[in-house]
Amino acid sequence: MESWKQWLPGCPFDWQLRPPEAGVEAVRRQLLAVLDDCDGTDCDRLRWRLHTAERPQELWLLRDQVFQVVVAQHCLAQAHERIDSLLGAFRTVLPGSMFSRT
Repeated sequence: MESWKQWLPGCPFDWQLRPPEAGVEAVRRQLLAVLDDCDGTDCDRLRWRLHTAERPQELWLLRDQVFQVVVAQHCLAQAHERIDSLLGAFRTVLPGSMFSRT
């Protein structure tokens, strides 16, 4: 057991597991719900990325990919409708400056 400590003397394993920020789980669930009727490899990868996102900003950046999957499997109007329905959830976890158009 001590041999691995000699091999990695300056690299202690100290995992810092943090709970997700407040509101992230609710937004994550809503994003995943948008993909409920979508399937395929790209969609599965995107679901994995949504599950592993830790901050609301990460989920915000994944919106475009969610939009692209919905467009590919449904239509542009459906994608706009679904993404627009998420704005309220994002407003609860992101600063207002991310929504202003200047």
